Amino acid sequence: MNGSLRVLVVDDEPLARTRLRRLLGGIERVEVVGEAGSVPEAAPLVDQLTPDLVLLDVQMPGEDGFALLSRIRHRPAVVFVTAFDHYAVRAFEEHAVDYLLKPFRPERLASAIERVRAGLANPEALARQLQQVLASVGSARAERPERLERLTVRIGQKQLIVKTDDVLWFGAEDKLVFAATTSDRHYVNFTLDELERKLDPSRFVRVHRSAIANLEHAAALRPGFAGTWRLQLDDAARTEVPVSRSRARQLKERLGA
Repeated sequence: MNGSLRVLVVDDEPLARTRLRRLLGGIERVEVVGEAGSVPEAAPLVDQLTPDLVLLDVQMPGEDGFALLSRIRHRPAVVFVTAFDHYAVRAFEEHAVDYLLKPFRPERLASAIERVRAGLANPEALARQLQQVLASVGSARAERPERLERLTVRIGQKQLIVKTDDVLWFGAEDKLVFAATTSDRHYVNFTLDELERKLDPSRFVRVHRSAIANLEHAAALRPGFAGTWRLQLDDAARTEVPVSRSRARQLKERLGA
């Protein structure tokens, strides 16, 4: 294609959208025509703006990124941008052009843009590239750091090692992050954002801006105030962890509720 590649950015995290816009601004012949933070917000924009490409997050409050594809008439090229590698096969079943694993480097985004340009110009050549992309996702999975399995916390003059399996939930109060076990709370040297990236996503889920819960200890999900929820854990104290309205639906899906 000779003109600029028109791009719509869809991600529920404002900082992620800002970073994508900044990186796209450094690539020649790319025009960001809009952005959205959810599927309901993005769907009409796709049909109104008719972008060439949608950079699409997978996990978002409410409907996930895949739901967008069934709600639009205009069919742009799609590149999924997510922190989770286990959606890759489904992404390519939905005819995605590429699959970017967060955090990615600027040159990786640039290569995805070139793949989109090539695919728009020559669809047959694009089909031959998909297997290479799947292989690269597998390599990225292998190169990613191991999941956080142990934490070192200080108790007086001693250093105590806590297994993440033994943590009921992680929370934040007064700008300090703690790991709550059945016996105590231990302050840790991680932010919740860092923990969300490092912990095993099959067990640990961000349920609130100030809480990450271990679903292995989930006992019940109870309604709270003004559309919020409380996740009850299976410890003796029947601890309840706050669940925000925006994250409740995904949590219900994970729990099979």
